[in-house]
Amino acid sequence: MEHTLAMQIVGSVALLIGLRMNIDPVGFNKDIFGEVEGIESGESSAMRMAIGGGLLALAMVNIYCSFNIEDAVAGKAILTGTAMGLAAFFVTVAAPKFRGYTDSIPTLPMIVLPTMLANCLYSALAESYRP
Repeated sequence: MEHTLAMQIVGSVALLIGLRMNIDPVGFNKDIFGEVEGIESGESSAMRMAIGGGLLALAMVNIYCSFNIEDAVAGKAILTGTAMGLAAFFVTVAAPKFRGYTDSIPTLPMIVLPTMLANCLYSALAESYRP
């Protein structure tokens, strides 16, 4: 997969999720955690919006670079950096379960984040092995 396409895919998915987190943070929280105490609080929504803002930033960087970076080495670096950021995000989503803060790991991010991470790594590594 070409690095620009991989950045556009990751950027688009992150954009959609980030927008959803900011447009309806209460609904997003309920989708992830269900009806739990404090889910409709302003603090919970503010935290969800901040997390969504991080995803929006990731989306903007990837989408912008996909249209303005033509060098394969630069594309590989951006995709590798994005993969590292997604891995850190993935760990922070799973860690609350293992630290005893939640009873389960949210399903959606445990599917979407590794998929985006694999997309980045595949594209970055495929660039290295092209003749």
